Amino acid sequence: MIITIDGPAGSGKSAAALQLARKLGIPQLDTGAMYRAVALDALEQHILTDPDRIAQRCRLLSLRFDFSRSPALLLLNDRDVSDLLRQPSVTQVTYVAADNPWVREELVRQQRQIGKEQGSLVTEGRDQGTIVFPGADFKFYLNAHPEERARRRIAQLEAKGIPAELNDVLDQIVKRDMRDQARAVGPLARPDDALDIDTTDLTLDQTVDAMIAVVRVKAPMTAIH
Repeated sequence: MIITIDGPAGSGKSAAALQLARKLGIPQLDTGAMYRAVALDALEQHILTDPDRIAQRCRLLSLRFDFSRSPALLLLNDRDVSDLLRQPSVTQVTYVAADNPWVREELVRQQRQIGKEQGSLVTEGRDQGTIVFPGADFKFYLNAHPEERARRRIAQLEAKGIPAELNDVLDQIVKRDMRDQARAVGPLARPDDALDIDTTDLTLDQTVDAMIAVVRVKAPMTAIH
């Protein structure tokens, strides 16, 4: 059973995907972490302005999830980089991986392979229901007002001791939305057959409950914890 959750930054898809996966007892695939890992490598290798080298290194990198942990750890060349991926320095350059068509091609291939190996998973990103798993059993598209998404992002940063201003974060989110929607490859798009969930006024539990209700109707034999 493949469940895709797509949506813009700050819509709550990562937290919802993790909690939904836990309730269903299946792995959660954080595809955004894969792009962040490629960007982190490019940052560390000082090749941010060389898309060809980024693509070449991407094909040689070992990106492996440890699904025995929840959330899963991401190992970059056997190094746990999970805590580094959400740092502002990485967030600011993730586009060098996300906008690179060769990186996209390689990571889509890897994500599909992970899906085959795991059999069942909850996967979230911006092209999961449209590009990576167009035949997914369940597709959800989460969204929220930009101001609420900015507040959520600030809360995440403050939890890590990183100060942030609302106007700055809101501006970053609006610009990121425009960039994600305008990408030539893997753009942010709502799958035609996805169920829309506006999370602006919903708690995390309410968002997950809405998805579980759909899964329970269509797959009543699925174990829900």
